[in-house]
Amino acid sequence: MAIHAHPDDESLWTGGVLAQHVAQGRPTAVLTCTDGERADEEPFAGPGTRAKELAQALELLGVAESGMLRYHDSGHLGRGPGSLCEAPFDEFVGELVARIRSFRPAAVVTYDAYGIYGHPDHVRVHRAVLAAVEAAACASTLPQAGPAWAVDSLWLATVPESLVRQLIGLGLDQPMPSTPDARIAADVDVRPWLDVKWAAVRSHATEFARGARIAAFEEPQLRELCLGREWFLYRPGPGAQSGREPYRGGLLADRD
Repeated sequence: MAIHAHPDDESLWTGGVLAQHVAQGRPTAVLTCTDGERADEEPFAGPGTRAKELAQALELLGVAESGMLRYHDSGHLGRGPGSLCEAPFDEFVGELVARIRSFRPAAVVTYDAYGIYGHPDHVRVHRAVLAAVEAAACASTLPQAGPAWAVDSLWLATVPESLVRQLIGLGLDQPMPSTPDARIAADVDVRPWLDVKWAAVRSHATEFARGARIAAFEEPQLRELCLGREWFLYRPGPGAQSGREPYRGGLLADRD
């Protein structure tokens, strides 16, 4: 189960592992916490456009179950009426608990503590997911949200230092935040699914039309370098089995 802040995050950061798990016959789900429409300024796309793009991307990836919460994109200042960042934190966590208990995933995927690149919505989703995974396993917490469910593993999408060094070598003018390679628990080669991942990314046409940075991946070499692998930090979930390797070069959700 991947939990993301905005439409396009599911394809950009986890499209490869989603397609991989689908190919292996594993049920997948994506929960998107905002509709992608900015709370603090005029939208750059018509109402519902980004939700339609998301639906197309998920269909291409083969995702079996999806949902979208009612919040708006908080923007880089993290504010605005109806925005995710202005929502009561406990309310947001409760919604995540209900979704986790409903889908009952072995693994949950979201962002690292900095939200990969610092977007306030990403950071808030990271914090809420950590709280929700713990709360979902506690039967006495939010019993109205369904029977308790203990997730095995939590995976935090991140960017390794080695990739940033390569990008600087190619002339990147603004270094990205990154994680020391030694901390990366899963380095997943998703090149077998890169074509479908890229098609899903391209479904978010309004992002390309407004000149978002993902347009840089039109260049094939950069696309394979940045999107051909996906990197994750690991946190054991409440249902983690003692002594079991969290990632063995196969699937993130590897419950037998």
